[in-house]
Amino acid sequence: MGRHTSRKRLMLRSPSSNMPLRAGCLAVLLATLASAASAAEQLVIIPFEDAKFAPVSPTNPGGAQIAVLRGDPATGPSDMLMKTPRSEGQLHFHTSDYRLTVISGVMKHWTPQSGRESATSLGPGSYWFQPGGQGHADDCLSDQCLMFISWAGPKDTKPWTPAVPK
Repeated sequence: MGRHTSRKRLMLRSPSSNMPLRAGCLAVLLATLASAASAAEQLVIIPFEDAKFAPVSPTNPGGAQIAVLRGDPATGPSDMLMKTPRSEGQLHFHTSDYRLTVISGVMKHWTPQSGRESATSLGPGSYWFQPGGQGHADDCLSDQCLMFISWAGPKDTKPWTPAVPK
């Protein structure tokens, strides 16, 4: 009987016999984390007329404007609308990835490698994904362009120079 008892103890301590218990604990932990994450998200509905646009740069009120729809751009993630008048953008980069969909107007999105001249014109419904840390510029070819932007992290804009690492 003593031999049988010690065998049970060994079985309880062996990694393979504890696998179902470990898997069950992991499943409960993951379900709890997923439930906590989804509980933090709330339904957001904002009619376009209620979007509160503000200048990106207070010193240039006639320039680009954003309306934050969800989240906090300073800490990310966030979603926003951006409208900009006809303009040729300067090369810059962002720390975080973002996704952009053109709602109205015609734009060009280009990189230092592709150049402005060879960039494709992008009308309503066009989309791009921009990885963080990569130089690019955006041109609005219409009188006004309206875009939806979803940021994976904090929204920042930094000037692009060839010396800036990716």
